[in-house]
This record gives sequence, structure tokens and C-alpha cells, in this order.
Amino acid sequence: MPRIKYFILLLVAGLVLTGCSSGGGGYACSSNTYNCSDFKSHAEAQRVYESCGGVSNDTHRLDGNKDGQACESLP
Repeated sequence: MPRIKYFILLLVAGLVLTGCSSGGGGYACSSNTYNCSDFKSHAEAQRVYESCGGVSNDTHRLDGNKDGQACESLP
């Protein structure tokens, strides 16, 4: 039994260190962290938007009109 607890502890620590526990792709997805001005392009904002859940979890409010496209004003 102690080995299982140790394994779980290591697994959780690894997830935290790699950023996987915060959402997708190492992005902070649990709170409103990013704004469109944080990105250089629509593609970069879209990548974060989709990694964090897209329309179903637009934590950062990157898709104002909820059409599935983040920060449409960016190049």
C-alpha cells in the first residue's frame, strides 16, 4: 500500500511541475489569466482558448461573441 501512495504523490507532483493540472498545454485555465492583448496573433490566442476548453470553458473571456473564435481582432 505505501508504494501506491508514493506513486500517486509522484504522479501528482509531475503533473503540477509540467503544468498539466492547470488545463491543457501548460496554460493556466482555472482563472481569468489572459487577455487578447497578451497574444501576438489570433492563432496563438485560439490555441490557448481551445486548450482551455473553448466555448464550453472560456475562462479568459477571449471569445466575446461566443462564435468559437478567440480574439478575432488580432492578425
